[in-house]
Amino acid sequence: MAVVSISRIQVRRGQKNTGSGLPQLASGEFGWAVDSQELFIGNGSVSEGAPFVGNTKLLSENDNLFEFANTYQYKSGTNTQTGDSSNNPVLRTLQARLDDRVSIRSFGAFGDGTNQTLALQRAIDQLYLNASNKGQSQARVELILEPGEYNITNTIYLPPYATLRGAGVDKTVINSGAFAAFQTINETSTPGVYADDANSTTLNQARDIHISGLTIKSSGGAGLSLVSCKDSTFKDIILEGSYSLGDASVNGLDGIRLESLSTAVSSNNNLFENVIIRQFQNAVYSDNDIKDNVWLNCTFDTLWQGIGFGESTILGTSGMLTGPINNTITNSKFDNIYTSAIKIVSGTDNISNNNKFYSIGNEGGSDLLAKHAVIWYNDIRNSSKGDWFQRSEELGYEEAYKTGVVYHPEVKGPTITEFSTTHKLTIGQSGEYTKLFRLPADEAKAYEIEYIYKSNVITATRTGTMSLVVDPENDTFNFSDDYNFTGTNNDAEKLKFTAQNYDEDGDLSVDTIAIMMLNLTISDNATIHYKVKIKS
Repeated sequence: MAVVSISRIQVRRGQKNTGSGLPQLASGEFGWAVDSQELFIGNGSVSEGAPFVGNTKLLSENDNLFEFANTYQYKSGTNTQTGDSSNNPVLRTLQARLDDRVSIRSFGAFGDGTNQTLALQRAIDQLYLNASNKGQSQARVELILEPGEYNITNTIYLPPYATLRGAGVDKTVINSGAFAAFQTINETSTPGVYADDANSTTLNQARDIHISGLTIKSSGGAGLSLVSCKDSTFKDIILEGSYSLGDASVNGLDGIRLESLSTAVSSNNNLFENVIIRQFQNAVYSDNDIKDNVWLNCTFDTLWQGIGFGESTILGTSGMLTGPINNTITNSKFDNIYTSAIKIVSGTDNISNNNKFYSIGNEGGSDLLAKHAVIWYNDIRNSSKGDWFQRSEELGYEEAYKTGVVYHPEVKGPTITEFSTTHKLTIGQSGEYTKLFRLPADEAKAYEIEYIYKSNVITATRTGTMSLVVDPENDTFNFSDDYNFTGTNNDAEKLKFTAQNYDEDGDLSVDTIAIMMLNLTISDNATIHYKVKIKS
């Protein structure tokens, strides 16, 4: 018959913090501290090969790793010198090392598609408004928004020095409703109590705020509400609303709205780089004294209006002494804009520079249905420099647009605009004056048209400048052509230009003027390159 034996193995035990405390354990002997819930093993003797005599603590579930992780060294074990000598490396706790990167997940926002409003605002408040470190440079950390969907049910308020970095557009997504997704506030705010802009000064106003690498989707409110905000950067962002081409305009549905308390306490010197704004009433809107803001490499798509400045400005009131001034939009793209891409009613010295304008002002259709100027400057000293307009080719000389289609201007208002685009036309023999290309005649204005003609049939080259002044109200114009010609005198007289006013929409008023050409060179096959400058 088998013998069954039951054994119980126990290790040495006692209290670490009473009496003589932890004794020296024998080589390989375990010792359990019952009061501190710690486990130790004896090192053994040096003669056995132990580096030193003593006890080694074994980690358990009751241990706090951070108590022991005080020897973090950058690239430990390599030749990298972190301290003043190789024998004195910089050592840090694991806690400090992990806190270098502040994740929104540490505040309970996991981007799981649930309501993240409280957690997101709590993180911002505790990082940038906490009384213990508010205003200190070392507290101006970067808050990381991990990939995910963050639904918010109220506006998130951004104090000075707030820095939010997502994982990238369409990776970190903020979903908001009929309210501004983010709004800037001044530094007199405290957690949960956000100061009114009336208390803002040049010293405490919203400033040095940075947002990058995320998408903001709004179902009925603004994407960014920048209230007296300066010296801030918004980069690699998508702002997406709920507007569709043909929808009625809705006030307040702006991708970016800029406001200023006063001319001094204003939204100024902000950079918007690689920002995509789509499906809003206005991509950007302001009635206030904003200045020196830059939109660089941005995309404006599917909007009722692109950029609207000063449309409701009441000059002379606080924060509206000048309207928007000295703002620049450069190297950006505008497409699918129901009305105008840029409209400035009040405000001076704003610049559109090297931008591209595609389907603009057609109320959702093609340029056959053009109704609005691409850029409309109502105030003085605003300019368009180096811009490209799809409309210039289509309404200028494409056959489908030459008759019965009003040429609404690329740039309207008191400005001098020199288009950088050089157009090329192929021409042949024409025994009577025919439309060569068209220009807008929406108001009294002057044109300078530089051109060069070169025939492939005869040895002839002609270069010159056409000067044109049109007065549509009185149905008059003045045209001249100052040119130089190489070839025979007889050939020089075969090519002639003039102008003619047209009422393309049949409303009994002039709206378009055409440059007319007569070319008696038999079977001519020539090219004309031309470039336009407008004074209005």
